[in-house]
Amino acid sequence: MFEKFTQKAIEIVTQAQEEACRLGHYQICSEHLLLALYIQTKGVQAKILEFEKIDRSKLISEINFSIGAKINPSGHHQVTFSKSAKNILDETLSLAKKYKSRFIMPQHIALALFSSVNSGAYKIIKRFDLNEEKIISNLTRLLDKNSNQSFEHPENISESTMPTLTNINNFFKEKNVEEILNNAASKLSTCGYEILGTEQILQSILENNEYEVTKFLNNNGINKEVFTRMLEGFSSRSAEFEHSEKQIIFTPNAFKAMLLAIDTARELGSVEIKPEHIILGMIKTKTGIAYHILKDLINDTDTFEEKLTKDVTGKTPEMLSILRLAREEAQNLNCSNIGTEMLLLGILALGSGNGASALQKLGITLKDARYEVEKLVGCGSDVCKGPFEYTPRAKKALECAYEIAKSHNKTKISSENLLYAITRQKECLAMKVLEALGTDVLEIKYGIRKEIGED
Repeated sequence: MFEKFTQKAIEIVTQAQEEACRLGHYQICSEHLLLALYIQTKGVQAKILEFEKIDRSKLISEINFSIGAKINPSGHHQVTFSKSAKNILDETLSLAKKYKSRFIMPQHIALALFSSVNSGAYKIIKRFDLNEEKIISNLTRLLDKNSNQSFEHPENISESTMPTLTNINNFFKEKNVEEILNNAASKLSTCGYEILGTEQILQSILENNEYEVTKFLNNNGINKEVFTRMLEGFSSRSAEFEHSEKQIIFTPNAFKAMLLAIDTARELGSVEIKPEHIILGMIKTKTGIAYHILKDLINDTDTFEEKLTKDVTGKTPEMLSILRLAREEAQNLNCSNIGTEMLLLGILALGSGNGASALQKLGITLKDARYEVEKLVGCGSDVCKGPFEYTPRAKKALECAYEIAKSHNKTKISSENLLYAITRQKECLAMKVLEALGTDVLEIKYGIRKEIGED
């Protein structure tokens, strides 16, 4: 359900999880959602909710009194959602539907909390001198107003849900990944844990001196001895349960790192998930035990990430260049979304590669494509410096390009794979741009095959 939450709404749920862990409770309750909403809400929104009347220490005291019997003595077991918290989160979906909102925002969480008359959070709200009738009225008016405005990227509007990661099972069958995870899992019994965390995964990588990334880490002062010594300083696994709401056989952050490893491999144009992609995935999570140790060992994670990418992968991969250029094109139009049309501009802006060559021979120029893209998505009024998000159709194109390259036994994803993937989504903006410039799917596919020497 969290794929429909905006980033700010996700931060509230994440904060609730953190507060539950911090207070030593074994469940995320409605009271934690209230505390998280209180912490995360600032400015005008805080005034609307009359949070200035609430003292934080008193609120925490009330929560501890309310959930006193639900203490988690060990501090590191799985933190789940209570029934009341689930009911409130389910209610946010109903409210989003009622107010015709495609996404769940903090206002939906607030309205669900203030309307949950049987929850522990509501009982705490009643103990403070809040005008809940006025608050609910203001929230309702705000949601009514928001339902009638706000620009959405056309490719976001055209998709009812975010795409699911269909090839996650195949990911775990990757030779390198399977080897690393099997070795990592063997360490669980010695440390007394049942759930695989980022720390065991990184240990497993550091123990194999044949990996290029292990050599890179060793050269930068990060080896298994140093890591193990620093790991002994962690008496709790609470850092492994930050910023996530579910787990399978992994801690939430280990699972998140695995997903980011897949994205990283695609961005770097690799059809194989390698140990360096897992390390980069851990760094990108910015949470978890392995990340905290790496951060202590390196001064600047951004510089380290860039150096690792350059040293281990060699020259800049074609896909990485295309995606960087796509971000630049989005930035030039003050657009925070990278759709298939931006991927198309990235291919053309690169200038080299079979994808760009096929388009150039069809008479498609970067200048003309930019003109058509601006007609479709417009130009934002505010300067956008990121973060940039891929539209669902762009994500599908990247997944498809990965599968195409893999099915042809390629070691790298190339521009023609991405262009071919775009042609498979006939309703995407990139195809609308290409059609407006006088070409169609068959011509593009023929042009690609001609470039790579296929009949």
